[in-house]
Amino acid sequence: MTRSLRNGARAGSPAIVLAALAALALAGCSSSSSSSSSAASTASSASPAAGGTGGSSAGSTSAGTPIAVGVLGSFTGVASGSTADAKVLFQDWASATNASGGINGHPVQVTYLDDLNTPSTALTNAQQLVSQDHVKAIIDLSDDQESVWAKVADTAKVPVIGQAESPTFGTDPNFYSVGTTVGPLIWGELKAATLDKVTKVGALYCAEIASCSETVPLITEIGKPLNVSLAYSAKVSSSAASYTAQCLGAKDAGANGATVVAASNTALNVAESCATQGYKPVWVTTAGEMTTPWLQQSAVNGAIGDVQDAPWFDDSIPATKAMQAAIAKYSPSVTTSAAFGATASIGWAAGLVFGYAAEKEHLTPSSPSTAVITGLDTISSNTFGGFTPPLTYTAGKPAQVPCSFIAGISNGKWTEPIGLKTECMPAA
Repeated sequence: MTRSLRNGARAGSPAIVLAALAALALAGCSSSSSSSSSAASTASSASPAAGGTGGSSAGSTSAGTPIAVGVLGSFTGVASGSTADAKVLFQDWASATNASGGINGHPVQVTYLDDLNTPSTALTNAQQLVSQDHVKAIIDLSDDQESVWAKVADTAKVPVIGQAESPTFGTDPNFYSVGTTVGPLIWGELKAATLDKVTKVGALYCAEIASCSETVPLITEIGKPLNVSLAYSAKVSSSAASYTAQCLGAKDAGANGATVVAASNTALNVAESCATQGYKPVWVTTAGEMTTPWLQQSAVNGAIGDVQDAPWFDDSIPATKAMQAAIAKYSPSVTTSAAFGATASIGWAAGLVFGYAAEKEHLTPSSPSTAVITGLDTISSNTFGGFTPPLTYTAGKPAQVPCSFIAGISNGKWTEPIGLKTECMPAA
């Protein structure tokens, strides 16, 4: 997952303005990528029954004219590891919802458009969903392309529901984040680190993108109130044969925690290189960096970090059991995907939030998209059964989501160090 970071944090007050920087758009936490031409797929689905579901579903039991929903995302290409599995989970939400009767008796018809992480394609896709497909809402699973097409959705008054990689979430009142917004994500990462007694962090950031370095001042400022200091920082290249210099630099600086602001597979390579040098810090992550391959790597055993919605592996409460049941029925192979991680949960969360708003306003195919906005703006301190952090949306005001969940790895298994409680950035 990419980490869109924010400047402007004031020392001693990490909750103050974190002005937007779409910093890591291409750094994505994907452990693999593929490329193909832009594609669209349409499927019937809908309704928050059984935890809410909507996506491709053959065999929907709901009758009537479908409710149109659009999904934008970077599903193939450079950033697909950040969002492709979120698409699968939204499809599962859609399938389970339609199988339960749809939303207000109507199936949801979902159009999926792939932007290939290309601005021009992202813009064209948004225009199609609004002008041609007349969707009631856009589910955003793109990889930081929001600034390109936000005005299209805003002008048409079509609400955007989804992930918070982009600074557009938290600054545009028409964008409804279903998980932790970007500034608090960095705070949550450092808060997670303190659970493992990390006091000094080594920050290794991608060499390919200049804005990756913006992590360094953020860690410095946000870490102060948490008593976490930046001990060392350096660039790392995804194509490097070795990371010995950086590992020894962090080790010599006394960093007992380390974070790699780069793709998930690059982070694993760095950790392995450090382990061969006898440097085994607590690896600290945020959002979707921990993915399935991390479980097999002893170098990252003990890793810990924060995630935007309930961990993708949790099945301890009805809300997460519903997701796991849908995965088992509709997409069992996704759990072995190299990119399966925290961002997948965002797809399911987006379905829950859309389904709630649609049912609240008795949405039908003839309802205006503004009806969904009205429904969204009724949401106050709602965790959707514990699946999301507390979400509150206020009409006309950008929504910040300051809380995140904590996840980790121990002995080849995913862990939840504080269960499904959330840690919240003060006054965010």
